[in-house]
Amino acid sequence: MEGFEANSVMLRLRHFRENLEDLDREFGRLAVNFQVAGQIQRADVDTVQTAIRSSLIALTAL
Repeated sequence: MEGFEANSVMLRLRHFRENLEDLDREFGRLAVNFQVAGQIQRADVDTVQTAIRSSLIALTAL
């Protein structure tokens, strides 16, 4: 049973990582669009991208 639970946790972590990677790509695309439109500051983009990437690094360390 423990092996099944470990596999289940690893699968969820992998999906979480994939979702974070998708979010990072999508946010980058949207940020460029909004910057072009002058709606957000570069510092805001950097803050969000840093948070997403920090989560990816932390997840990789598990």
